[in-house]
Amino acid sequence: MSPLIMEEDDLVEHINRSLNEEEEFHFLRFEFLQRLNIVKLQLDLVRLKGRFQREKRASIQDLEALESTLQKYATAIRNYQFLKGKAALGKAETQRRRLLLQRYFQSRVKDQFHSHYCSFHDAEPRADPLRRALMRYMPSFLAFSSEEKMSRAREYSEGKAPQEVSVFVDRLTRFLVAITGGIFLVVPMIIMTLHQSTTKSLITVSVCIVLFALVMAFGVRVSNAETLISTATYAAVLMVFLGVNN
Repeated sequence: MSPLIMEEDDLVEHINRSLNEEEEFHFLRFEFLQRLNIVKLQLDLVRLKGRFQREKRASIQDLEALESTLQKYATAIRNYQFLKGKAALGKAETQRRRLLLQRYFQSRVKDQFHSHYCSFHDAEPRADPLRRALMRYMPSFLAFSSEEKMSRAREYSEGKAPQEVSVFVDRLTRFLVAITGGIFLVVPMIIMTLHQSTTKSLITVSVCIVLFALVMAFGVRVSNAETLISTATYAAVLMVFLGVNN
């Protein structure tokens, strides 16, 4: 049997195994090759720039070469940025992927599978920390949406975390945030009302503002401006209550 036929057989066997055993397909990012390609195009452009500046002229062929190289350069940067935006696999899963590829293709590619392994979903989490925590630790039948139960049936049956925020998780998060906001207002007011003391009230206000700021910074995904406005508004409400109470 020729090497080409053997390689085709290994390819088909590898893909069949992937379809039967894996819910998601993963790929190599080829960090070295991506950077090598970008730097090579950079050098080509630098040479063209130097030649134009020395000769103070550019022929039609030179301009065509410049246009083609610039297009390749921009495309290479976009491609690299796109791949960098995909979620990287953990160390254990990366090792398993590398060993799988070596198992099928090591005889033709000598130990060249050391690279970053990625999945197709974006690296940047779309959900805030609270939603991600609920998605990870809640039972699968509550965390998964109806659509994701059908599209990712294998991972749903295995109890893995979903990738999309279900309606239940979203509404539960909103309810928890609303309850937390009420607690942040009611608890300090009760503390300042019972056994009134200016020192105790000032300490209570200061501690609650710091805790509220921490929750806004790490528990809810909002912009810097929204975090500042929310914290300032909360502090103003407590200070108004403190002034009325005194």
